[in-house]
Amino acid sequence: PIELLNKLIGDIDKPSDLLSLALTSQSFEKLLSDHLDYRIIQCSPADRRVWQHLSKHPRLAKRVKSI
Repeated sequence: PIELLNKLIGDIDKPSDLLSLALTSQSFEKLLSDHLDYRIIQCSPADRRVWQHLSKHPRLAKRVKSI
């Protein structure tokens, strides 16, 4: 099930491991795009646009591992 795959992918810490997994198949590539794009966020704490975006998209906010 997709939920199980998302849970397993969420437990992978190294972005390079996620990228390697994404390169194994088109199915993983599609599934991993959000995990790679939202894993690490670098921004000013004062940038309200980032926090508003994450509050409007909790599915993406769950994927953030480091700010």
